[in-house]
Order: sequence, then structure tokens, then C-alpha cells
Amino acid sequence: MKKLCIAVFTTLVSITGGVQAQAPYPAQPIKLVVPWPAGGGTDAVSRHVAAAMALQIKQQVVVDNRPGANGMLGTETVSRAQPNGYTLGIASVETHAINPHVYKRVGYNVQKDFTPVAWVGQFPYAMAVRPGLEVRDIAGLVALAKAQPGKLSYASWGVGSSSQIAFEMFKQAAKIDVLHVPFQGAAPAITALASNQVDVLMVPLSVAMPQQQGGRLKLLGLASAKRLPAAPDLPTLTEQGFAVEGGTWLAVMGPAGLAPGVVDQVNRAVNAALETAELRATLTKLGVEPLSSPPAGVQSRIDAESARWSAVIKNAGIQLDQ
Repeated sequence: MKKLCIAVFTTLVSITGGVQAQAPYPAQPIKLVVPWPAGGGTDAVSRHVAAAMALQIKQQVVVDNRPGANGMLGTETVSRAQPNGYTLGIASVETHAINPHVYKRVGYNVQKDFTPVAWVGQFPYAMAVRPGLEVRDIAGLVALAKAQPGKLSYASWGVGSSSQIAFEMFKQAAKIDVLHVPFQGAAPAITALASNQVDVLMVPLSVAMPQQQGGRLKLLGLASAKRLPAAPDLPTLTEQGFAVEGGTWLAVMGPAGLAPGVVDQVNRAVNAALETAELRATLTKLGVEPLSSPPAGVQSRIDAESARWSAVIKNAGIQLDQ
């Protein structure tokens, strides 16, 4: 009888433990690692998405900013997290399509160390020129650059940054020679442009529009396949004869080995959030085009973006030690 009671007790403990181990996901807050500083454009978009996602998934989603090394520090944190669904991260064009081709040492493998979860959206860059530059459109800029090879200068927020490589895309398409002047961040690059120290800059539309309204710069075109509702009168570079699409994009990623059920649940939550009128309106104001995708579509798109940006980086000879 004693042995029977022990066996029953052991069975009950086993069953109870099994129920606890299979508690419905998510049973606790989810951490969303953003590998960029608080207050920036990526951080703003990520926080809006996190809040909308939390409403869909019925659990708190906490943004954890881990900036540094062009997004590599926070991204490496995600790659090393336990694959239980409670640590996810924001991937961007820098972390997954630029850094592996620019830096000799990257602490993560884009192909092996992550599980793609959901696409968020993309925000293309606008071609901005200094207020005193006597050009009115992209054709005028190209003509001026060809008339004065190597005399014009373009700013970026650092060597290997998406702003630099987006402009290199344009340089290669237009076959022009423009001097690169890197700055430590977007703010000083914009300041230099506004004060006529440099001639041109590729910058997110959401950042450029208030500057244009204040007369600190002029917008010539959008590096996108189509115009955006936030700036319906701004023509694309493609419309002006140069098929250049440059900017950043955001996706939700998890560490490798994330359970398919968790991936599907988070994917549905993000996609549902992106369909809400409130989040779409917010993202539109920020110059972001919301894009939803199944998990498989996330990886295929990142692969295509990596190949596209890699070709530009190689042609421009951009490489950094770390």
C-alpha cells in the first residue's frame, strides 16, 4: 500500500510539473531588444510596434535598448538568448544586410543564429541637398556632379552606415564622383548639410520633412519603389531615371531554435498589429511603409537584401576592422 501511495504521488507530481512546463505562451513579459539608442527613429517605430503587439498577444512587451557597434551589440545579445520566446529582437538593414559585409569580425551569423519571426516595415531614405545648392531635381544634381567630378560632397552618419551605402547605390547608378564626409551620427550630418558645409545627404523621410519645412534643406527625391502617403508630392528616384531603393527596414527576430508554435503566434500578433488603423496611421506619419509577411518570407527577403547591399559595398570597397 505504501509503495502504491508513493507511485500515485510521483505520478501526480509528474503530471503537475508537466502542466506547469506547458503553460500557454506567453506566460510572462516578452523582452524586445532594440540595438539602437532610445529616442531614434528605429526605437520610436519599435516602441509603437511593441505596444500594439502587446495588445494582440495579451502580454507586456518591454523594449530593451542595447546600442553599440552599429547595432551589433544588441543583435549579438538576441543571438545568445534562450530560445523560449521571451527574448526577441529588432533586426535592421544594418544588423543583417550591411554589418556582415562591412566588418571583418561580427559576433553572430545571420544565417545560423536567428529565427525569422515577422516583418515590420521599411522606411526609405530621401535625397536631401543643402539649401544653397542650385539644383531643383535629381537630373540637376547629377549634371552638377558630372560637371564637377569629386567637388561635391555627401554626408553620412558614419562609414559603413546605411546612409553612406544608400548614397553609394545612387553614385553607382548615376555614375558620378562625390566625396564622402562621415559624421558621428545623423544629427551632426544634418547640421552640416543645413549649414552648407556638405552638399547632399541620404536621410530618413521622417527626419528630413521637418527640416525641409524649416528651410534647412531641400528634398529632391525618395529612394523607394513608390511614393509614400507622408509625402505624396515627392517623386521617387526611379521616376527620375535612377532605379535606386535605399533605406532601412525592420523585422522581428528570435534566437535560433525558437519553437515553430511560438514563431507563428508572434508572427500573427505582429501582422494583426500592423493591420490596425491606429498603428498604420502612426507608422505612416513616421514615413514607414508597414509590411507583413509569414516567417519564411522574412528570411527570403533578408537574403535578397543582403545580396543587394553586399554588391554595393563590394563595388565601393567599404570595409572596417573591429
